[in-house]
Amino acid sequence: MRAAIIAGLMAVVGLAGCGGAEPIEEQDSLSTREDALPFCGNQSYWIDYYSDATLSTWVGFMACDCYETAYISGRRTQFAVTDYSSTCG
Repeated sequence: MRAAIIAGLMAVVGLAGCGGAEPIEEQDSLSTREDALPFCGNQSYWIDYYSDATLSTWVGFMACDCYETAYISGRRTQFAVTDYSSTCG
């Protein structure tokens, strides 16, 4: 159920981002990286990332569901807001 909700939100987020591309910082180093996606373990959470401290320009998110691999879309920055977080049973 939660996976279906996350998939639906990802589709909506994808459609909402059609207005133009944000400049990608550090593209040279990121284009060659092959980091493994984090394993969620017994955690479930959703984190939104913003371009700066005003939290006005959304640039990506990371979603984790109990005992799954995290899903990351867009880019991660130091300006993060955790929308929800819980420990799985």
